[in-house]
Amino acid sequence: MKRLLFLLLTCLLAPALSLAHSGKARYHIIVDTDGAADDLRALCLLLGNREAEVLAVTASDGAQHPRRTAACVSGLLRTLHHEGIPVGCGRTAGAAAPPWRAHSEQVDWGDTPAAERYPDAPALLAETIDHEEEPIIVVALGALTNFDNLFAARPALKNRIDRIIWYNDASQPLEGANYRTDPAAARNLLASGIPVQMVSACDESPVIIDAAWLDTIATVPSPCARRIVATHRTLPLSRLVEQRHLQAWDDLAALALFMPELFDRRQLTPTVTVCTLRNPATFCGATLALLQGKPDAESRVFYGFPTGRDCYAQDVEPIVGQAVVLHGPSEWRAAVLTNELHGHLGIYATIGVKMGIRAREYFNIGVDDIEVTTYAGHCPPISCMNDGLQVGTGATVGHGLIRVAECSTPRPEALFRFKNKAVRMRLKPEYADRIRRDVQRGIELYGNLTEDYWQYIRQLALQYWLEFDRHEIFEVQAEEVGL
Repeated sequence: MKRLLFLLLTCLLAPALSLAHSGKARYHIIVDTDGAADDLRALCLLLGNREAEVLAVTASDGAQHPRRTAACVSGLLRTLHHEGIPVGCGRTAGAAAPPWRAHSEQVDWGDTPAAERYPDAPALLAETIDHEEEPIIVVALGALTNFDNLFAARPALKNRIDRIIWYNDASQPLEGANYRTDPAAARNLLASGIPVQMVSACDESPVIIDAAWLDTIATVPSPCARRIVATHRTLPLSRLVEQRHLQAWDDLAALALFMPELFDRRQLTPTVTVCTLRNPATFCGATLALLQGKPDAESRVFYGFPTGRDCYAQDVEPIVGQAVVLHGPSEWRAAVLTNELHGHLGIYATIGVKMGIRAREYFNIGVDDIEVTTYAGHCPPISCMNDGLQVGTGATVGHGLIRVAECSTPRPEALFRFKNKAVRMRLKPEYADRIRRDVQRGIELYGNLTEDYWQYIRQLALQYWLEFDRHEIFEVQAEEVGL
């Protein structure tokens, strides 16, 4: 007990780097991509850091055709379980396909859908900007066609853009591949009055994407890091890595958003700044830090969260390491806090945690950002799910973000709303049936609500905590807001 108190106090009193914060994203961004391999790396850096909220991703012409790029982005988001981020498809710009298109079309972005319709990019951009209260940063990794089309139709929306971070592989804005794909769009945006940070690599000292960098990224136990490594260790990128052909290009735009201090700045016009990576040697450590994130990203009291096995009860201790590896530190943290709050290791409380974390993952957001309507009712055991939903999402009764719907038949189901999007999740029938059978067996063996029954329930809860994968146990259905 004394050791546990010491460990908790150590966490509480850890360095003053853990400054108070709301848990909400610092940057609200729209990403535009032309589907190159460096765009995949840039997207993973942006999606994998809680400081940024990716509002939407649009596809532009360039390394791939916009329709193919939209499918690749959708596949990446599905693989990372961020299906709630909308994807739009822009028009072709009429430029000749670049020499690297053949390689780009072979890159494995993830669970790419065979056929899917995507909204028109300018229309999606307009809808996204209309529904966002915070200033928006555009991270442009290709041609500027989609934004040129948007502002031609809705010029007032320029006032909602904080700045554009545009990667262009030249030290002058009127050169480079992303400029050449749609020169007219680039000239219009650079003269629009919107602040533009044009990011480029250092021609004299390029950053090579090599096996050593991949080995470093592979040490990060996050889905985004794993996606980068898996993609670059398979053909065709593995061959290009071996040939030392790949360089840090569009990924530098993500770095410029999070770590502008790493770049030299040169004012080209009153609204256009050229940003060049100052020291290529900083790239590896910077990208590692971005993918690792901050240890206190979800905590308000702890600095990080204890996962040492000696912190936990004797029957919990064996599952700690495996559960963190299988389900991630966010789920572990929320499940621990929920079961402490709940008063016992509960089955449906843990189901609520997994559902809440899955909903945040769907929208790729932090805590305290989502509205929840739960259909679990007010009577245990199913209502115990409500405790897990509150901790898993941060949508607590005190914040007024969770509502228990009045329904004649309580069920393990919830509706999650985030801005102008909504998703409904429910426990799949086969898992609900398994829980009912297992609990009934406990009643038959030990009687209802006896001490032996509660010990049996505790063991079931530990088993489900470890075995149930939040990506498998729920039915997930997007809904129109208001339904």
